[in-house]
Amino acid sequence: MGGLPPTPDLDAERRLATLIAEAATSGVLTSAHDLSEGGLAIALAESCLRGVQGCRVTLEGDPFTALFSESAARAIVSVRPGSEQDFTALCAEHNVPATVLGSTGGSSLRIDDQFEISLDELTLVWERTLPALFG
Repeated sequence: MGGLPPTPDLDAERRLATLIAEAATSGVLTSAHDLSEGGLAIALAESCLRGVQGCRVTLEGDPFTALFSESAARAIVSVRPGSEQDFTALCAEHNVPATVLGSTGGSSLRIDDQFEISLDELTLVWERTLPALFG
């Protein structure tokens, strides 16, 4: 709401991209999604739809900012179970901050203390959007 978009930090973008590439190549990640278009909310919805798997997330601070900020050099990842320490070490090595938000699984997208939507309803809304707009 007003103001200017954040100034890109190209070094942070490079560190994040290098981290994700290395973590994916070494088998530490099961998924990754940038937060550039629509922020965390859209990334979670798209990830749940693509993986046909729900998630449960706990947010800190202002939920609106946490869910919809399109700040640069951010991504959400799913870490392979048992590889959490490996991922944490890679984050430290590449100087990329990381925060645990929650876990994957289940049949809904749940943001604690905010909302929960079943994957069936999420899929229905996602699939009906374009046909509803363009008939």
